[in-house]
Amino acid sequence: MIEWFEKNRVFSVILFVLIAVEIFFFSSITGKVSGPWTGLKVSMTYHFSVFFLLNFFLMVSLNGGKNEKEKNGVKIKYLIIAAIFSVVYSLLDEIHQLFVPFRYADLRDILTNNAGIFLSILVYTYSKNSWKH
Repeated sequence: MIEWFEKNRVFSVILFVLIAVEIFFFSSITGKVSGPWTGLKVSMTYHFSVFFLLNFFLMVSLNGGKNEKEKNGVKIKYLIIAAIFSVVYSLLDEIHQLFVPFRYADLRDILTNNAGIFLSILVYTYSKNSWKH
């Protein structure tokens, strides 16, 4: 499946952009007057999943479309670029929420986002390396 997305990189780029827009959209929704622990499991699952996918499709977009010699390998610079972009986007998302009524920046969200980002790096790297053999 990853190979298909790499060969058809335009779909990876589209999914990456849609996920980034979706994150911004949901962060722009006015919060409710409730505590930070409301719906914690749902919130953590959402944050983990959405940033896993954001970073995953960014890595596929950056690494895909290479010539046949480079195709099976994972370039470390693309992993680093994707990770830095995703972590910065996560931080900016939390800062953005400071300006939305009844929303706040939360360290738990940032840590959960980063866990999803780094797991996506591990899954992608493992998948690419296991196909080589």
